[in-house]
Amino acid sequence: MVRPDMRRYLRSHKRITAFCILSAFLLFGWLWLLAAPIRGRLAAQVDMHGGRYQLLGYGLASPTRSEYASCLRERYKIEFRPVAGCIVSESLVSYVNAYDSGLGEATRRKFGRDVFQECADEAATKWKAQHAAARNVAVAIEP
Repeated sequence: MVRPDMRRYLRSHKRITAFCILSAFLLFGWLWLLAAPIRGRLAAQVDMHGGRYQLLGYGLASPTRSEYASCLRERYKIEFRPVAGCIVSESLVSYVNAYDSGLGEATRRKFGRDVFQECADEAATKWKAQHAAARNVAVAIEP
């Protein structure tokens, strides 16, 4: 409960009160942005402790993304979750990178290898094979 003399002070010094409140919000926002890597690592630990393995991603989707996500989901029970498109803030990049690095360490311990690189290589190989076959069909059709 705010004491009556404090209430009177706040009413008579509205500019100082507004400045203090605004400064507190700005400081909190700034600290929140700086803590993005810490929050990312912590969120990854909490998710993995709960048995939920997910890889976060951002940016323009590559042509192999769906195959990559399928490989991770079917073989290793790791979900791929896009969190942003092409326009990404610095704090989100820090958060996602910290989250994914924590996940990478845990999956290397769990599976004994880099499952992300393994699925990326397989997805690229499948995509190239599909497009080579499509190119061969297109060449065969042309007179």
